[in-house]
Amino acid sequence: MAFFRALETQEHPARRLFEDPYAFPLLSGPLRTFARLARFPVMGKLVHAILERGWPYTRSSGVLRTRAIDDLVGEAIRSGACQLVLLGAGFDTRGCRLQEAREIVVFEVDHPATQQVKQDRFHACIGRLPSNIRYVAVDFERDDLEAKLIEAGYDPERPAVAVWEGVISYLTESAVRGTFTLLARLLAPSSCLIFTYMHKGALDGSRVFPGARRWRSWVSFSGEPFISGFDPDTLPQMLKPLRFLLRSDASTEEIARHYCPPLHRKEPGSQAYRVATATRVGT
Repeated sequence: MAFFRALETQEHPARRLFEDPYAFPLLSGPLRTFARLARFPVMGKLVHAILERGWPYTRSSGVLRTRAIDDLVGEAIRSGACQLVLLGAGFDTRGCRLQEAREIVVFEVDHPATQQVKQDRFHACIGRLPSNIRYVAVDFERDDLEAKLIEAGYDPERPAVAVWEGVISYLTESAVRGTFTLLARLLAPSSCLIFTYMHKGALDGSRVFPGARRWRSWVSFSGEPFISGFDPDTLPQMLKPLRFLLRSDASTEEIARHYCPPLHRKEPGSQAYRVATATRVGT
């Protein structure tokens, strides 16, 4: 995702969906080399063509979901959320690059090894770590996420916005439900939860989506297969007993029609990959 954000940042200002000045410095090895080469027009077209050929809809879905979530996070903060929780943060940079996020406390939750790499690279590129970000190192197989967050200063009594991006697809159904249950305890009423997921029909073969079969095959080949997904038609009923009210749910193809007018650039997105928003409701 940092690679995709770096490529998007190099697009012409009139066409790019967002700017992430930290994405390129966070890269290393071949991805850093390819991102550097993509700055040249001919090589940039080649890099994009290779990505679309090998990983259909992945890059476009990635940048579209990034822009959509950026806007949803900003809206939630302007509406009163005073804490931002990034679950499985990876190399997410919203705590630094979004103006609204820079004004509140951001809790980045991730594996200790991943966080250490990120902090080292951040320090190398900007000379310091962002003061508004609290890194919550969690080994999800051993640690108590709730206790770790509260220990880091998270206040479950105050409204928050939580982002669970690019994670659900790789977890078991029991792990997904367990995390939703945990979030229902951690998020105060009126808090916002933003999450991404794959259409369940694309995983079990009950629905046919353009490019989904090849996308599924490639992630399996990479060692991180898609495991879990939801049916958009039944998602509201699934969330209701967990005290979440679904507010929005759209495929990245639908998001593309909103953000990418045909005269600007074609970003197809995917019919199978979706971005949803839910509000934590009272008991």
